[in-house]
Amino acid sequence: MFTIELIYVTGFTLGSLSLIVFLLGHLGLLTPNFVAAAVIASLFLFSYLKKNLSEDRTGKTRFTSTEKFLLVSIGILLLSVLPLALTPPSVRDELIQHLAIPKLYLAKAKIFEIPMMGFSYLPQNIDLLYLVPMAFGDDIAPRLIHFGFAILTGSLIYFYLSGKLNRQYGLLGMLIYLSTPLAVNLSRVAYADHGAAFYSTLSLIAILKWKDSGFPAKWLIFSAVSMGFALGAKFNNLLSFALLNAFVSYIYLKKMGKPVKALKFGVIYFVITAAVLSPWLIRNYIWTGSPLYPIWESAGHAAVRGEGLHITSEMSPIGKRYLLYNESTLDLILLPVRIFFQGADNSIERFDGVLNPFLLAFLPFLLVRKNFKDIGWLGLYCALFFVMAFLTVDMATRYLLPILPAFVILVVAGINNLADTKKLKLFFLALISALFVFSINYISGLHAKESPFLYIGGEASRDEYLSVKLPDYNAVNFSNQNLPENAKVLLLFAGDRGYYWERDYVYWDRTGVFFKDLVKRTGDEEALKKGFRSMGISHIVMNDSIVERFANNNFKEQELKVIVNFFNTNTSKLYTSNGFSVYALK
Repeated sequence: MFTIELIYVTGFTLGSLSLIVFLLGHLGLLTPNFVAAAVIASLFLFSYLKKNLSEDRTGKTRFTSTEKFLLVSIGILLLSVLPLALTPPSVRDELIQHLAIPKLYLAKAKIFEIPMMGFSYLPQNIDLLYLVPMAFGDDIAPRLIHFGFAILTGSLIYFYLSGKLNRQYGLLGMLIYLSTPLAVNLSRVAYADHGAAFYSTLSLIAILKWKDSGFPAKWLIFSAVSMGFALGAKFNNLLSFALLNAFVSYIYLKKMGKPVKALKFGVIYFVITAAVLSPWLIRNYIWTGSPLYPIWESAGHAAVRGEGLHITSEMSPIGKRYLLYNESTLDLILLPVRIFFQGADNSIERFDGVLNPFLLAFLPFLLVRKNFKDIGWLGLYCALFFVMAFLTVDMATRYLLPILPAFVILVVAGINNLADTKKLKLFFLALISALFVFSINYISGLHAKESPFLYIGGEASRDEYLSVKLPDYNAVNFSNQNLPENAKVLLLFAGDRGYYWERDYVYWDRTGVFFKDLVKRTGDEEALKKGFRSMGISHIVMNDSIVERFANNNFKEQELKVIVNFFNTNTSKLYTSNGFSVYALK
């Protein structure tokens, strides 16, 4: 029977598979045969863990009419999102990081250091799961894996709420989580966010179960192992780690009044988490001298290492809001509300994601009564995580995904209180309808934007679909077919989307530091060509308009002449499409 313990077993098995692939990668054994063996080993592990950790339970299986309606709604929702995930990878971070790095590893059959990609030093538990189907030529399955993590998180919400309220509210919580626009948009791409949210929520709920069941070692270990995998998925879970590690000691101290033992439990939690994360920490220490590289490194130090920086400045997140977006102190105070009303996809200024504003409408009803004891802990976890994130990172909604499951649980508790208030039945029906209409409208807009059935239905080939989605795809396709196999291509302000490249490629930082320095160090076009040649570069692919704008804004007249003369006399333009040009160095 499907139980909450089985979700933990599934999570631990997937996390273990990623570590097995990690080991194979550092042994230089990333071949299809060894990857297949890793999958088989993980299946045996799943069988063992299921037998020893999962408890068989029997209970009612007959569904009420309301529960059947919610189950059908969840099914329809999943089927509406599935086509969006069944299209070829075309979203920025898939092509720059989450699929691009595994592809480079597979090309050499090993995990190796990639200095130009600062993010390649981050833990990659989720990305290494994507490497498994990619080893067999499938790059759509990684999107389905990420979608699967969303479903697992929704199932975790279901089991938790079913135990605290009832099965009807468990299904409602699952439906609300999976239909939230942010979750929907991430469910169609091969990112790491759903995996990170899944493991952090596993850790949170295990601590709550540890608290409520008399502090058995089982749930403390489950929580710590889950947090180790959460940090291996994404380092923004360091916020979750700090909070939950503190919760462990504080919860025990408050309930049992034994400070030494409370501290002991906190240390145990820390040690187990660090042990699960340790392969990444050890690898980074060997490569860089810092186990938490690059998050403990300054932008300047990273630049010295020759890394491709993916930052705009070292300005604080609050400073950016003040200076770059002209926001007032009142705007910052209202930010927890604004992210629900002003969110937009692909806009950092507008939090790079969409939440459902109607979720907020149910929170005041938590004051009616306290449905279950964990309400306070869940609220504190969400609030502290948000404040810490606001002070440390640029505010993007997907960075808040680790607390969205806990937030949805609070929302459902509010819904439960409102639904029980007879005088507000019509108000309840209006709010719940508006909640789902908002999400349905978002999903409809996503379908109109992505047009997945053009590809799925065969109306557009893979190349045709991608040439519409990616402005640089035609230039990449031309280069893969026409450049010599030993070519080394510099992507100059070309978006860094390396996944579809079949030729060796490099790129510099997005701020133009390296390009600017190279031009200023060279006195003429011949010296500039020698500078490129000294790095082994044989071809340049660039976004013409961005390069022109950057040059006009950063170089003096004489330096501009050097650049123009270099392209006129030392390169040949081989191809141009959609504003992207391919040049060969003569």
